[in-house]
Amino acid sequence: MLKRTYALLRIPSYPIFMLCMLFQGMAISISAPFLAVYFTEELGVSAGTFGIFTAVTLLSGVALSMFIAKRSDAGLNRRRLMVICMIFNAIAFAGYIFIHDFYPLLVYMTVFTAVGAPAMPQLFASAREAVNASRSPDHAYANSTLRSMFSLGFISGPLAGAALLSRFGFQGVFLSTTLIFLVNALLVFSFVRPPAANRQSHKPRQQPVRLHRDTRVLVPFLILTLLYAGHWANNLNISLFIVNTLGGSTQNVASVASICALLEIPFMFMLGLMSAKYSNKLLMGWGMVLGGMYYALVLGAGELWQLMAGQVLLAFFVAVISAIGISYIQDLLPDLPGYASTLYTNATTIGRLTGSLAGGAAAQWLGYRHSYLLCLLLIGGSLGLLLWPRRSPDAKIKETLAS
Repeated sequence: MLKRTYALLRIPSYPIFMLCMLFQGMAISISAPFLAVYFTEELGVSAGTFGIFTAVTLLSGVALSMFIAKRSDAGLNRRRLMVICMIFNAIAFAGYIFIHDFYPLLVYMTVFTAVGAPAMPQLFASAREAVNASRSPDHAYANSTLRSMFSLGFISGPLAGAALLSRFGFQGVFLSTTLIFLVNALLVFSFVRPPAANRQSHKPRQQPVRLHRDTRVLVPFLILTLLYAGHWANNLNISLFIVNTLGGSTQNVASVASICALLEIPFMFMLGLMSAKYSNKLLMGWGMVLGGMYYALVLGAGELWQLMAGQVLLAFFVAVISAIGISYIQDLLPDLPGYASTLYTNATTIGRLTGSLAGGAAAQWLGYRHSYLLCLLLIGGSLGLLLWPRRSPDAKIKETLAS
């Protein structure tokens, strides 16, 4: 493991990508846990209105990210694109400092977060290009390392956010997020250079696939969307299940979440190592099985310790969809890292929204415990799609010509 990590660190610009991922996770998580409180207490809107705000701002970035992704793989300067997107992310969060009315803030954030949305997939795409240029075959381990840095930032961010909130209020939280995005932009601008292979190569690039016409790519996209929908339905309902069904406290909720978060990082590294021996498809299958076991455990849980023990299953599942999921898509489109990375992030975004809406409806109609039947259904659908045999368009054409 140390040898493989050292090899990654020797790849030009890769340590900067790791640092940027750490800061990206910190920037998002410093403010994310406190946004609902800010909107309901400071801006005076309902939780439902805040949900609409979240849905609109997330979806605004999906179409624009895909539009930009196609052009980034066709020769658009990826480094310049990342800098611009990170600056727009900083401008977006600065809006919380100056705008204190809901509707102007909604319009402002919809525009600026949409332009900033491609930052994450382009970071993954740039890292993939750097790994390709180094001729390293360790793609999955490289993605696992990047994703673990993001998770590390996501774990430390809320602690920093809570300290900033108690000392400086919401303005301190939003200002810190803004500054971190600016630091990331400065790091990319100052230290990231395109791989030499990209500068010297003049071979024509593969044209982006049409998602709705190519089942080879559409099916993995749907699999990840369904998996993230189930995961976010769980995120929405697990705290309410602990408090209202098992009779636990908010401290118990925090303990359960912390166990999962702490286990995710070593599991990501482990999966990166396992990827050298096992295919991404097989690892995805293992993750689905363990995720299904976790959802089944929640359905039958009667004691809090059972949920705490089950976080081992959940952490492995989350590590799979986070670290292996992006490699699963990228390996299908090795010549289109920007398009592939954006497909992954868009699948996570759509899954988060779908899971939040469907999970809330299931909890209301079926109760917190039986809402996990929805999660099991989504896992089952994903596993069915994973096992569904499919052929690439080229194979279909060859078969047609042969007949």
